[in-house]
Amino acid sequence: MPKEISLNCKGKINLSIDVLDERPDGYHEVEMIMLAVDLFDTVKLCLRPDDRIILHSDADAMPEGMDNLACRAAKLFFDCLQMKNEGKPLDGGYTNGGVDIFIEKRIPMGAGMAGGSADAAGVLCGLNRLYEKPFSRNILMDMGKTLGADIPFCIFGGCALAEGIGERLTALPMPPPMACVVAKPQVAVSTKWVYDQLDLSKRPENLSVKKVVDGIRKGDTKQIIQYAGNILETVTIPAFPVVGEYKRMMWELGADLSLMSGSGSAVFGMFSDRDKAANAYHHFQQYTDEVFLV
Repeated sequence: MPKEISLNCKGKINLSIDVLDERPDGYHEVEMIMLAVDLFDTVKLCLRPDDRIILHSDADAMPEGMDNLACRAAKLFFDCLQMKNEGKPLDGGYTNGGVDIFIEKRIPMGAGMAGGSADAAGVLCGLNRLYEKPFSRNILMDMGKTLGADIPFCIFGGCALAEGIGERLTALPMPPPMACVVAKPQVAVSTKWVYDQLDLSKRPENLSVKKVVDGIRKGDTKQIIQYAGNILETVTIPAFPVVGEYKRMMWELGADLSLMSGSGSAVFGMFSDRDKAANAYHHFQQYTDEVFLV
């Protein structure tokens, strides 16, 4: 049985987000379109002969210990594996459910791009492979949703309609190819704070997730652009005007579509003209170190 594995764990953007209602448990019912992008963290796992879960990262601001989703994902995986094995020792001589986790961070933190969720998904999938796949993908997704609503999608990948709290996923075709520029201003946004402030009566007039889904299925770029929107912008942009300024610059630089990803603060622009995308990428380098052409 191998003792080490390395995985590239993709972040996501949201081609649309609508929030339908608040649930009694404090979560919100959502409709959103999630798209994995080629901006990834690298998660390296090395099994330990003891029961310690130790996290290292090249990012100074990374939460440590069980404050980190990746560590909680490892603990959950080992707990579930012990239950599946009815308490019997794990295979391969590495019997106590310990792992060294190293995260090489590229996905911006506090950006609305599911960076922490991607890392946790990578831990679940990586440990599953190291232990010769005791769990199906669906079970891993069920594990993930107990830790965070974006983790199931980070396991699922591709493009999907997410419903419920984000855990009910329907696969969609990949939308028509466009260059994507992602830029994160130097502010971090709390997802919980955004949802706490959300006024559902302030839904963008054009926003229709169902029509964006239909546009994706038909490969109709114009329909996608016409009905795409993000209701969470109604909270984040007034509180952090730089997010709105980044959107304005994306439009002025020739983006066919620009939205905030998730609850922010990252903003992306979709460009049918790759030269304009390259120009936008270089333009944003004046304002932030966290800009990516994907």
